[in-house]
Amino acid sequence: MIRIHASYHKCLTMYFLRTADAALNTYAFSRKKQYEHFESIQGLFYNQMSHYYLCSINSFAPDIEKIGGDFRLTRFVRDPRDLIVSGYFYHKKGAEPWFRLKDPTEQYWAAINGHVPNNFPAGYSFAEHLSQLDEVNGLMQEMEFRKYHLESMRQWTQDERIKTYRYEDIISDQVGAFSELLNHLQINGWRKRKFLYFAKKYALQNRQKDRHIRDPKAGQWRKYFSPEMNAYFVQEYGDILERYGYPKT
Repeated sequence: MIRIHASYHKCLTMYFLRTADAALNTYAFSRKKQYEHFESIQGLFYNQMSHYYLCSINSFAPDIEKIGGDFRLTRFVRDPRDLIVSGYFYHKKGAEPWFRLKDPTEQYWAAINGHVPNNFPAGYSFAEHLSQLDEVNGLMQEMEFRKYHLESMRQWTQDERIKTYRYEDIISDQVGAFSELLNHLQINGWRKRKFLYFAKKYALQNRQKDRHIRDPKAGQWRKYFSPEMNAYFVQEYGDILERYGYPKT
Protein backbone atom coordinates (compact mmCIF):
# COMPACT_ATOMS: atom_id res chain seq x y z
CA MET A 1 0.00 0.00 0.00
CA ILE A 2 1.11 3.55 -0.77
CA ARG A 3 0.57 5.94 2.14
CA ILE A 4 0.57 9.69 1.45
CA HIS A 5 0.01 12.82 3.46
CA ALA A 6 -0.70 16.12 1.68
CA SER A 7 -0.84 19.66 2.97
CA TYR A 8 -0.19 23.31 2.12
CA HIS A 9 2.68 25.58 3.09
CA LYS A 10 1.86 27.04 6.53
CA CYS A 11 -0.66 24.31 7.29
CA LEU A 12 1.18 22.21 9.90
CA THR A 13 3.68 20.98 7.32
CA MET A 14 6.69 21.18 9.64
CA TYR A 15 4.70 19.59 12.45
CA PHE A 16 3.88 16.58 10.29
CA LEU A 17 7.38 16.39 8.80
CA ARG A 18 9.13 16.45 12.18
CA THR A 19 6.75 13.91 13.67
CA ALA A 20 6.96 11.50 10.75
CA ASP A 21 10.74 11.83 10.39
CA ALA A 22 11.32 11.18 14.09
CA ALA A 23 8.89 8.26 14.22
CA LEU A 24 9.91 6.49 11.00
CA ASN A 25 13.49 7.58 10.32
CA THR A 26 15.42 8.98 13.28
CA TYR A 27 14.13 6.76 16.08
CA ALA A 28 12.74 3.84 14.08
CA PHE A 29 13.50 0.16 14.52
CA SER A 30 14.82 0.04 10.97
CA ARG A 31 17.93 1.29 9.20
CA LYS A 32 16.07 1.82 5.94
CA LYS A 33 14.55 5.26 5.47
CA GLN A 34 10.80 4.81 5.68
CA TYR A 35 9.51 8.37 5.25
CA GLU A 36 10.22 11.01 2.59
CA HIS A 37 8.87 14.51 2.01
CA PHE A 38 8.72 15.53 -1.68
CA GLU A 39 7.60 19.19 -1.40
CA SER A 40 5.84 19.94 -4.75
CA ILE A 41 8.30 18.01 -6.93
CA GLN A 42 5.70 15.93 -8.72
CA GLY A 43 7.91 13.88 -11.02
CA LEU A 44 10.11 12.72 -8.15
CA PHE A 45 7.05 11.96 -6.07
CA TYR A 46 5.40 9.73 -8.69
CA ASN A 47 8.66 7.96 -9.47
CA GLN A 48 9.70 7.27 -5.88
CA MET A 49 6.52 7.20 -3.76
CA SER A 50 6.45 3.39 -3.70
CA HIS A 51 9.97 3.28 -2.20
CA TYR A 52 8.77 4.47 1.19
CA TYR A 53 6.38 3.30 3.87
CA LEU A 54 5.00 6.87 4.02
CA CYS A 55 5.58 10.01 1.99
CA SER A 56 4.25 13.56 2.04
CA ILE A 57 3.68 16.33 -0.48
CA ASN A 58 2.83 20.04 -0.40
CA SER A 59 0.63 22.47 -2.27
CA PHE A 60 -0.64 20.43 -5.22
CA ALA A 61 -3.40 17.93 -5.93
CA PRO A 62 -1.89 14.60 -7.01
CA ASP A 63 -3.27 12.57 -9.89
CA ILE A 64 -4.80 9.52 -8.18
CA GLU A 65 -4.69 7.60 -11.46
CA LYS A 66 -0.90 7.88 -11.39
CA ILE A 67 -0.78 6.78 -7.77
CA GLY A 68 -2.79 3.63 -8.43
CA GLY A 69 -5.56 1.80 -6.64
CA ASP A 70 -3.94 0.58 -3.46
CA PHE A 71 -3.33 3.79 -1.55
CA ARG A 72 -4.48 5.78 1.47
CA LEU A 73 -4.11 9.55 1.61
CA THR A 74 -4.66 12.11 4.35
CA ARG A 75 -4.64 15.83 3.84
CA PHE A 76 -4.62 19.00 5.94
CA VAL A 77 -6.47 22.09 4.74
CA ARG A 78 -6.81 25.57 6.23
CA ASP A 79 -8.84 28.66 5.49
CA PRO A 80 -6.88 29.90 2.44
CA ARG A 81 -7.00 33.48 3.71
CA ASP A 82 -5.14 32.37 6.84
CA LEU A 83 -2.60 30.62 4.60
CA ILE A 84 -2.04 33.98 2.91
CA VAL A 85 -1.65 35.87 6.17
CA SER A 86 0.69 33.30 7.71
CA GLY A 87 2.73 33.02 4.52
CA TYR A 88 3.04 36.80 4.17
CA PHE A 89 4.66 37.27 7.58
CA TYR A 90 6.84 34.18 7.16
CA HIS A 91 8.07 35.09 3.69
CA LYS A 92 8.66 38.71 4.64
CA LYS A 93 11.28 37.45 7.11
CA GLY A 94 13.02 35.45 4.37
CA ALA A 95 12.90 32.42 6.63
CA GLU A 96 13.74 29.99 3.80
CA PRO A 97 16.18 30.30 0.87
CA TRP A 98 13.37 30.22 -1.71
CA PHE A 99 12.43 33.72 -0.61
CA ARG A 100 15.89 35.24 -0.35
CA LEU A 101 16.92 34.66 -3.97
CA LYS A 102 16.89 37.79 -6.09
CA ASP A 103 14.89 37.71 -9.34
CA PRO A 104 13.08 34.41 -8.64
CA THR A 105 11.61 32.48 -11.55
CA GLU A 106 8.78 29.96 -11.64
CA GLN A 107 11.33 27.31 -12.59
CA TYR A 108 13.19 28.03 -9.36
CA TRP A 109 9.93 28.00 -7.40
CA ALA A 110 8.62 24.83 -9.07
CA ALA A 111 9.66 22.75 -6.04
CA ILE A 112 7.22 24.77 -3.91
CA ASN A 113 4.64 25.35 -6.69
CA GLY A 114 5.01 29.12 -6.33
CA HIS A 115 3.79 31.74 -8.77
CA VAL A 116 5.93 34.84 -9.41
CA PRO A 117 3.59 37.83 -9.02
CA ASN A 118 2.99 40.03 -12.05
CA ASN A 119 5.31 43.05 -12.36
CA PHE A 120 7.74 41.62 -9.83
CA PRO A 121 10.55 44.23 -9.50
CA ALA A 122 13.96 43.32 -10.89
CA GLY A 123 16.81 42.93 -8.44
CA TYR A 124 14.66 41.94 -5.46
CA SER A 125 14.04 38.76 -3.55
CA PHE A 126 10.48 37.98 -2.52
CA ALA A 127 11.33 38.83 1.10
CA GLU A 128 12.77 42.20 0.05
CA HIS A 129 9.81 42.88 -2.20
CA LEU A 130 7.31 42.24 0.60
CA SER A 131 9.32 44.38 3.00
CA GLN A 132 9.09 47.45 0.78
CA LEU A 133 5.30 47.20 0.43
CA ASP A 134 2.58 48.26 2.83
CA GLU A 135 0.66 45.44 4.46
CA VAL A 136 -2.33 45.46 2.10
CA ASN A 137 -0.20 45.30 -1.05
CA GLY A 138 2.11 42.77 0.57
CA LEU A 139 -0.83 40.47 1.30
CA MET A 140 -2.04 40.87 -2.29
CA GLN A 141 1.41 39.83 -3.54
CA GLU A 142 1.32 36.81 -1.24
CA MET A 143 -2.08 35.94 -2.71
CA GLU A 144 -0.51 36.00 -6.17
CA PHE A 145 2.37 33.83 -4.98
CA ARG A 146 -0.26 31.34 -3.76
CA LYS A 147 -2.08 31.23 -7.11
CA TYR A 148 -1.22 27.60 -7.93
CA HIS A 149 -1.79 26.49 -4.33
CA LEU A 150 -5.27 28.02 -4.36
CA GLU A 151 -6.11 26.57 -7.77
CA SER A 152 -5.05 23.13 -6.60
CA MET A 153 -7.62 23.27 -3.79
CA ARG A 154 -10.25 23.04 -6.53
CA GLN A 155 -8.62 20.04 -8.18
CA TRP A 156 -9.01 17.43 -5.45
CA THR A 157 -11.51 14.68 -6.16
CA GLN A 158 -13.81 13.01 -3.64
CA ASP A 159 -12.59 9.50 -2.89
CA GLU A 160 -13.06 7.19 0.10
CA ARG A 161 -9.30 6.59 0.16
CA ILE A 162 -8.72 10.30 0.86
CA LYS A 163 -9.49 11.78 4.28
CA THR A 164 -9.40 15.55 4.86
CA TYR A 165 -8.71 17.31 8.17
CA ARG A 166 -9.22 21.03 8.73
CA TYR A 167 -6.46 22.94 10.51
CA GLU A 168 -9.05 24.65 12.70
CA ASP A 169 -10.15 21.26 14.06
CA ILE A 170 -6.67 19.75 14.38
CA ILE A 171 -5.16 22.44 16.61
CA SER A 172 -7.73 21.80 19.32
CA ASP A 173 -6.60 18.15 19.63
CA GLN A 174 -3.46 17.45 17.63
CA VAL A 175 -2.70 14.02 19.11
CA GLY A 176 -6.31 12.93 18.65
CA ALA A 177 -6.24 14.05 15.03
CA PHE A 178 -3.01 12.12 14.48
CA SER A 179 -4.58 9.00 15.97
CA GLU A 180 -7.44 9.20 13.45
CA LEU A 181 -5.02 9.98 10.65
CA LEU A 182 -2.89 6.93 11.45
CA ASN A 183 -5.96 4.71 11.52
CA HIS A 184 -6.92 5.88 8.03
CA LEU A 185 -3.38 5.30 6.76
CA GLN A 186 -3.43 1.87 8.41
CA ILE A 187 -0.33 2.60 10.46
CA ASN A 188 -0.28 0.38 13.53
CA GLY A 189 2.01 -1.22 16.09
CA TRP A 190 5.31 0.40 17.03
CA ARG A 191 4.98 2.93 14.21
CA LYS A 192 1.71 4.24 15.58
CA ARG A 193 3.05 4.39 19.13
CA LYS A 194 6.09 6.39 18.02
CA PHE A 195 3.96 8.67 15.86
CA LEU A 196 1.70 9.54 18.79
CA TYR A 197 4.67 10.09 21.11
CA PHE A 198 6.26 12.60 18.73
CA ALA A 199 2.90 14.13 17.79
CA LYS A 200 2.57 15.09 21.45
CA LYS A 201 6.20 16.20 21.73
CA TYR A 202 5.99 18.52 18.72
CA ALA A 203 2.44 19.78 19.33
CA LEU A 204 1.98 23.53 18.97
CA GLN A 205 1.65 24.22 22.69
CA ASN A 206 5.12 22.71 23.19
CA ARG A 207 6.78 24.79 20.44
CA GLN A 208 6.07 28.40 21.37
CA LYS A 209 9.64 29.50 20.57
CA ASP A 210 9.78 27.74 17.21
CA ARG A 211 10.80 30.16 14.42
CA HIS A 212 8.29 28.51 12.09
CA ILE A 213 5.39 29.53 14.32
CA ARG A 214 4.24 33.16 14.49
CA ASP A 215 0.63 32.77 15.61
CA PRO A 216 -1.22 29.45 15.25
CA LYS A 217 -4.71 30.86 15.90
CA ALA A 218 -7.40 30.41 13.26
CA GLY A 219 -9.29 33.32 11.69
CA GLN A 220 -6.38 35.75 11.52
CA TRP A 221 -7.54 36.96 8.11
CA ARG A 222 -10.31 38.94 9.82
CA LYS A 223 -7.65 41.20 11.37
CA TYR A 224 -5.51 41.67 8.27
CA PHE A 225 -7.88 41.49 5.28
CA SER A 226 -9.60 44.75 4.46
CA PRO A 227 -13.26 44.47 3.37
CA GLU A 228 -12.16 45.21 -0.20
CA MET A 229 -9.48 42.52 -0.10
CA ASN A 230 -11.89 39.93 1.23
CA ALA A 231 -14.46 40.88 -1.42
CA TYR A 232 -11.81 40.36 -4.09
CA PHE A 233 -10.82 37.01 -2.60
CA VAL A 234 -14.45 35.87 -2.46
CA GLN A 235 -14.92 36.91 -6.09
CA GLU A 236 -11.87 34.91 -7.20
CA TYR A 237 -11.93 31.98 -4.79
CA GLY A 238 -15.32 31.94 -3.06
CA ASP A 239 -15.98 28.44 -4.41
CA ILE A 240 -12.99 27.17 -2.39
CA LEU A 241 -14.42 28.63 0.81
CA GLU A 242 -17.74 26.94 0.11
CA ARG A 243 -16.10 23.62 -0.72
CA TYR A 244 -14.20 23.44 2.58
CA GLY A 245 -16.87 24.99 4.76
CA TYR A 246 -15.30 28.39 5.48
CA PRO A 247 -17.44 31.54 5.84
CA LYS A 248 -17.13 34.21 3.20
CA THR A 249 -17.43 37.06 5.68
